[in-house]
Amino acid sequence: MTPGRLTRTVNNFSNSLSSLKFPSLTKLFTLQFSDNNNLAQVQPYESIHMNGINNGLPPVYVPTIKPTNIIGSENPTPTVYATNDGLVDFPVEDNDINNIPGAPTNVPKPTKMPKPTKPPDIFPIDPSLARYGKTTDEVFTFASSKTCVPKEVLKGIAYIESGGFFDVVDPKYFLLYNSENWWNSQFLTEEKRACGGYDYDNGSGIVPSDSKYAGHNCHSDGSTGATSYIMGPMQVNGSEQSKFASQVKSATGAKQVDRRIILDAILIVGFISKQNVNPTSCSNWSGYQVAKAACGYYGSCGFADGTYYCNTFCRNYKSFGGKADCQGAVNQMQDNCWQ
Repeated sequence: MTPGRLTRTVNNFSNSLSSLKFPSLTKLFTLQFSDNNNLAQVQPYESIHMNGINNGLPPVYVPTIKPTNIIGSENPTPTVYATNDGLVDFPVEDNDINNIPGAPTNVPKPTKMPKPTKPPDIFPIDPSLARYGKTTDEVFTFASSKTCVPKEVLKGIAYIESGGFFDVVDPKYFLLYNSENWWNSQFLTEEKRACGGYDYDNGSGIVPSDSKYAGHNCHSDGSTGATSYIMGPMQVNGSEQSKFASQVKSATGAKQVDRRIILDAILIVGFISKQNVNPTSCSNWSGYQVAKAACGYYGSCGFADGTYYCNTFCRNYKSFGGKADCQGAVNQMQDNCWQ
């Protein structure tokens, strides 16, 4: 994990029509069909053994078709009988099916079965507890508009301090972590989810007493370090939270401010950066101002301690669309932040 501030101090229709008789017409042919249950007794039928071609299989029976006497009709029309074994092909329009004598009435047409829909895989966060923003970009854009700090600068810092949190957090957990008191939510069912939202002191690794999993150690190696008083995805300390609480409340309309809430944490960093840089424009920042925001938040550019914080920040800033010459300014600035 790239060091942050803590370096310095995670888816038939079947309608059987049986015994149907079609309208009686002048007979031409009588077609007889067998009773499948008693083939040997049905006459007349011819038994075809296929001269042994059937290879020992039962004989094949086919119906014998006999013409009937035709009187006074040059163009007789056949009568077609339906049997219990099946139906002789006879064209019937779909809309005439209910008019066939002997047929069941009001035969319903098949309808398409609706496809089941998957319920949204999100937590039903109480709107009164949720902060603005359902995506990373929405949150940073909002924070930028409230603090007068370019979102590329805020994201450049956040992607160092959070250790890539904004790239890997599940959308439903993003919504959870961006709501008040998420550290006591019914949806927080595992200690690792508390740790994933940075509900612990970054130095000691211990979840605080006001949380659901108070006392759990979030350090992956199980070690317990000194208390740092730094918490949340942006590694904000307690005094910074207190100092900028009123400005965060004004920006969000919330009654409670907490650095463990995603938006609150980003806003705090934004107000700190605004104070350090004192910009005259909210969007047109020079390379110097961009670099100073990073250096000022970390406390140096990391040349002396070998973290090279500002170099990492400048790469982030550029990858998020930043245009100013951040790296050129950092090379001149080194560790003194031009204070």
